[in-house]
Amino acid sequence: MNPFELVNAGRHAKSPFSIPCPHCGSVSTYDRETSTSRLSQQSQVAIDLAGSGPAGCGGTFFGQCSCTNEACQEYTHFIGTFHIREDEHADTGQYYHEFVIKYFLPPVPLIRIPEGTPAPVSALLKRSFGPAFMDQAASVHVLRSAIEKLLTALGVPRFGMSKKRKRIRLNLHTRIERLPMAFQSYKDELLAIKWIGNAATHEDISVEDLQLLYEIVERLLERLYGTRDRELSRAIKRINQRKRP
Repeated sequence: MNPFELVNAGRHAKSPFSIPCPHCGSVSTYDRETSTSRLSQQSQVAIDLAGSGPAGCGGTFFGQCSCTNEACQEYTHFIGTFHIREDEHADTGQYYHEFVIKYFLPPVPLIRIPEGTPAPVSALLKRSFGPAFMDQAASVHVLRSAIEKLLTALGVPRFGMSKKRKRIRLNLHTRIERLPMAFQSYKDELLAIKWIGNAATHEDISVEDLQLLYEIVERLLERLYGTRDRELSRAIKRINQRKRP
């Protein structure tokens, strides 16, 4: 259930997959029986008028995932592109649809956001999930804005004074350098996020780098606002006090 495996990845229309449910966080599975496709006008003309074979033709693919949580049972819809491929492992003349997902509605969560995360940061993070399957660089840009909001929440000023005593907006690097002493231990994660974000402004970002970026953000937020480490520490303390689970 790793959503990054679906980014820019071609999938057989009948192959199962699952995603984190955007509604409740449980597992949502691909409902392949309800998927549909529409040939592009160019492909339709090639087949009907030019007598072209189906291989290589394509268009738009529509599908949905169904939440397996009985208390939820919500649907997550997706849209993508598809091409018709000849099945090399079957008899001649056997074809299948290979689709690439471009957008989920609602957007699929790519990381877990701790409940204590400031609302402006959380809102931008959720917004960054939307373009992740269609335009990874756009996703990174929104995520970078979330980090700017995070620095504001940590008490880092947005503006400073120039040498000419004019009020200027501080760039992300300068703001990271001005982290209060209480948050200096988070500097490495913030700088790594900044460097990956810089790269995304100049060139396409790989799926691996996109996943790494979100993993760093998730770790940062868990350290700042999460409860898992504290709950685990309390559990360890209880076990040692009781000398049993």
